[in-house]
Amino acid sequence: MPKNYLAIDYGERRTGIAFASESVGIAFPRETIDQKEKNLWAELERLVQENKITDFVLGMPIHPNDHPDSKQKTVENFAKELSEKFPQIELHLQDESYSTQEATAVVGVKNKGRIDKAAAAIILQRFLGC
Repeated sequence: MPKNYLAIDYGERRTGIAFASESVGIAFPRETIDQKEKNLWAELERLVQENKITDFVLGMPIHPNDHPDSKQKTVENFAKELSEKFPQIELHLQDESYSTQEATAVVGVKNKGRIDKAAAAIILQRFLGC
């Protein structure tokens, strides 16, 4: 059975989501969850069920000097909670360095919602090795 990946570009306000199936191997931006409007955990549960997700790919901020900053600690805490809430789904961490800048160049507009989901797709595409 092919794996179904859900990529997460986590942010305390907005979280970008992308999807890929192992059988296709291409990441697709899915949506951006604005946590002021929707419950992130409820939305992730919905996406997991709808798409039969087998694996999460979480963008992790990695810094060249290997010194964690507050964003990295926030994402690490989110990763821990994600693993606890979805123990049946394998969690992979993927370097998200410059994914937002790449997404901004691709999207071409200053629309944070579109940029966040495009960044999630870039993170997932990197993970898939394409």
